[in-house]
Amino acid sequence: MDTQRVASRRRVLGGVAGLGAALMTERLTAMAQSGTPTSEGEWTFTDDLGVTVTLPSMPTKIVADVNAAAPLWDFGIAPIAVSGWTVDTPASWGNVDPNTPVINAVAGAPEPSIEALIELGAELFVTIAWAPDDIWSFTSTEAYQQTNQIVPVVAISVVGTADKNMQRFIDLATALGADLGSEEITAAKARFDASVESFKSVAAEKADITSMFGSFPVEGAEWYAAFSPDWSDLSWYRELGMNIVDPDVEVGEFWEFVSKEEAVKYPTDVFFQSARAGGMSLEQMQAEPLISQHPAVKAEQVGPWNQDFILSYQGLADALDAMIATLSVAEKVTE
Repeated sequence: MDTQRVASRRRVLGGVAGLGAALMTERLTAMAQSGTPTSEGEWTFTDDLGVTVTLPSMPTKIVADVNAAAPLWDFGIAPIAVSGWTVDTPASWGNVDPNTPVINAVAGAPEPSIEALIELGAELFVTIAWAPDDIWSFTSTEAYQQTNQIVPVVAISVVGTADKNMQRFIDLATALGADLGSEEITAAKARFDASVESFKSVAAEKADITSMFGSFPVEGAEWYAAFSPDWSDLSWYRELGMNIVDPDVEVGEFWEFVSKEEAVKYPTDVFFQSARAGGMSLEQMQAEPLISQHPAVKAEQVGPWNQDFILSYQGLADALDAMIATLSVAEKVTE
């Protein structure tokens, strides 16, 4: 598994993305199953890569990549430690207790420390994946195998659309003993359902308003235009009716890297700027001679895009509400 090249392209701004290929979506969906206790009391779960984990009993000492820990936490499963590419990004943590130990083996790399896993007595490691050979928490097959020898690894797919990815976290959380009927989760689902309906309504009302997602960074000579089929949140927004403009790239590229001299290459009514550190504020965009000519910047129709959206009822409701706040007041400013 040589993920470094692909991961580095996604990690220009980091966060959660999806490969977006229909064939891969079908493949992972076909392989996915729910976890269940066996008749002998064993616990088993088949993940989205087709890997079946069987344990003597339901695991309680769970470690997770922070991008998997956040949705699990919202569904009532609290990992005892986290690791991953984005442990230094506050938005990745969601509602996870900030005092939860970070056990990256090496700074700047995602792999969990083998020594820490042993010391913690970890029984399960949960992460996310874009493809059978692209598991987010590992930069090589060797690193994956080394961890898997110590603690079984379960990977949840982030291919396709965010709502379906969330359902797989629900399946896993349920298998781990979560009470989906609790008052807190019931209220979160009601809020999520309401946000979905509100978003669909606003998207229909603003069907002529064009939007693009990406980032104008403070440093560097390029800006980044996101390709929505590769991002599971953006694919979902489009499915719900949002009018998204995509750059001219191939599936799996995630971004088009555009010279800042071509700041208006894709004129849209709204621009959703990545909320990641290093991105320009609206004021900084307006101060740049070329970027300030973008129609969305001129009209001050620039909203935040959290690439580290959480695949839970709470997290996706937050993401939708942020889109609604920007889109609901946007006006047509392009021809």
